Amino acid sequence: MNNNVLFIANIELNKNEGIFKKVFAQANALKNANEKGWLITRYKKNGSKIYNLQLDNEKIMAENIFKLSMKLIENENIKMVYIRHMIPSFKLLDFLIWLKRKKIYIIYEIPTYPYFAEQFRTARKKYRALIKIFLDILFAVPIYKCVNRIAIIKSNTKVKKYSKMIEINNGVDISQLSIKKYDIKESDRIFRMVAVGTIYPYHGYDRMLEGLANCKEKVEDTIIEFHIVGESYTIENLKKKAENLGLKHVVFHGMKTTEELNELYQNFDIGVGCLALFRRNANIDTTLKIIEYYCRGIPVITSGISPMDEFNPEYTIHIPNDNSLIDIIYIYNEFTKMKKENLNEIALIARDKFSWDSIIKRLSN
Repeated sequence: MNNNVLFIANIELNKNEGIFKKVFAQANALKNANEKGWLITRYKKNGSKIYNLQLDNEKIMAENIFKLSMKLIENENIKMVYIRHMIPSFKLLDFLIWLKRKKIYIIYEIPTYPYFAEQFRTARKKYRALIKIFLDILFAVPIYKCVNRIAIIKSNTKVKKYSKMIEINNGVDISQLSIKKYDIKESDRIFRMVAVGTIYPYHGYDRMLEGLANCKEKVEDTIIEFHIVGESYTIENLKKKAENLGLKHVVFHGMKTTEELNELYQNFDIGVGCLALFRRNANIDTTLKIIEYYCRGIPVITSGISPMDEFNPEYTIHIPNDNSLIDIIYIYNEFTKMKKENLNEIALIARDKFSWDSIIKRLSN
């Protein structure tokens, strides 16, 4: 494709948060597959931020997302607009109708599909989630009619897919991620597990804490550590649970930059994905974190199907997708069977399959 493109995302987040990193990398990949590109996000109540992806700069604007987008489309001869799932409204519908009349190609992304259960179960204010779900249902058909393609990240194998839908995976900006060097750390009788990202109840890390308490944080003479990197409203609950269980080897790191993570990852042995996908009515682990683990050459624990299962399932440890006690001894023994010398090869496979550049090229084709 040779178009000027615009990526629109209804987010306002810290640049170190996973969703923002994902959106920014995805927008850059869309630009790389075309000519010029811009990203527009929300700013405070009625403003917007516009990122010029060629010049790598940003500006805060007074206009809302839709007004600013229309102005940019007119001024920069935009031919394609990629919209990451927004709150449905008559303003959004008017904008889509305007785009259609302008013969702009529209790709509308649904980040997790189906998503109703996730919205409700992860929401702190349930009534707001119910309103959002009602709006999604109300506007689903008119939105479907307006757009050219719907990009979905499927979270359940049983979900029905419609003709305009095209499946994609979560992706990463591989230029920012270092690959673990397995020759720099001698065995110190510590097995280090890590979970990175914005933590929600469906990540199931309460299950991991209970499993650690059950094995007393040891397998034979090896200490088991669990590192949690990130922030969310559930972190305090996990801290209290770890304290109540008397755990001594659970470490909460808070937010870290990509550079800090690159250094930390050299010490971690295995990455922890979603351990309770059933809590959001899912059986596929679509999280960004497991893609990052693979791209760094680190194996994964998950309660669901992994996108790497199709290419090399040897470096994924699957646990039951329920509330049963996690068997830490099983996880450790499975890890010890892995050929560590092949993990860099896994990183190269993951980087080829899950970089945003590769995903956007497949989507474009």
